[in-house]
Amino acid sequence: MSIRHVLVVGGARDVTRVMKRVRSAVVITTMVSVPRLAKIRYPDNCARVLALQESSATDEWVSLATTVHEREPIHAVAAFGEFDQHRAAAIAAALGLRFHSPEVIGLIYDKAAMRERLRATGIEEVPSAHVRTRSELCRFAGVHGFPLILKPRCGTGSAGIVKVSDAADLARARPSGDCVVEPFLPGVEIAVEAFSEGGVHRVVGITRKLVDDNFVELGHEVGAATEADSKVAGYVAGVLDSVGLAYGPSHTELILTAAGPRVVETHSRAGGDQIPQLLHAATGIDLIELAVRQVLGERVLPALDAELSAPDRGSWAGAIRYAVPPASRSLVSVGNLAEARALPWVTGCTVLKEPGQRLTAPIRSSVDRVAFCTAVAPDAETATAAAARAVDTLTIVVSEE
Repeated sequence: MSIRHVLVVGGARDVTRVMKRVRSAVVITTMVSVPRLAKIRYPDNCARVLALQESSATDEWVSLATTVHEREPIHAVAAFGEFDQHRAAAIAAALGLRFHSPEVIGLIYDKAAMRERLRATGIEEVPSAHVRTRSELCRFAGVHGFPLILKPRCGTGSAGIVKVSDAADLARARPSGDCVVEPFLPGVEIAVEAFSEGGVHRVVGITRKLVDDNFVELGHEVGAATEADSKVAGYVAGVLDSVGLAYGPSHTELILTAAGPRVVETHSRAGGDQIPQLLHAATGIDLIELAVRQVLGERVLPALDAELSAPDRGSWAGAIRYAVPPASRSLVSVGNLAEARALPWVTGCTVLKEPGQRLTAPIRSSVDRVAFCTAVAPDAETATAAAARAVDTLTIVVSEE
């Protein structure tokens, strides 16, 4: 079937522009929740943009998509970002179109269900429990000891994650709604960028992460996967098979423990925090274009395999570092942007907050970060140092209140 009309669910900053570049005649309809309208950077690329309130029931999304389909048949459903993937799955199921099934999306975005599936399929045996009350949390601690991690069952953006190190922490800990508790896994935290087609998985990038004491990501180093990552690649393939993710990009976060890799979470999308852009700049592999071409009906794995095996493929590294608020006050300005952008290897600096916005310190979620700088260089050490130097060059001025 020729893909002439694509429904993009959830919004995506640059995807419609890429889609139009790949196939100029394609018709794009975008459905998005009202808070994420700003993620649609190029609305002129869309035949229609439909916004619903965040609280709208999934069946309302399905009904609206069905109405569009009756007027102008939809040939593919896509969701490239973190949000509304469950709605895309429901729409695709109703229209008989390919997308990850509602079951797959449920396993990916429900951390308790994911842990249960990984245990059932023999991927790993990390104990976990779904907890709503402090008594349930205390029972888990009584069996498994300390330290523990308590996190939202379906959370995003590193929000709401709490380390429970001892009995004193346990006395203060209070599950907020549906949570998952599991042992704290010591080790190096990484993320694995992969692409799948027909159930075949290719690991294309490894991201090493810098996090603060609240587990909010402050930076990343991004580079190509190598032969040294083969054990990690095999493990991630097992995770993706276990949850049923058979095609498209994925972003899987791991802890490299003494006993081997263990999953933190996986996602049916490319990584955030500029990771796909840095991977493209450093290695030449464009996860976003691969995903777009696959949605448009192309087989992309042969081209990806050719890139991965090319003797002259890119082998540089990318890095990103974030600036955080100096105090919980209102932002006045972020200065020295031109100076930071002019530093060697630096590829960009972006401010994430507007003057007058209230800042939070210490940060509790990725949305609290103020700005970021990126760099691409021949090696990870140089790229990381350049991005860090650029962030240090920025001046964040806050109100005197």
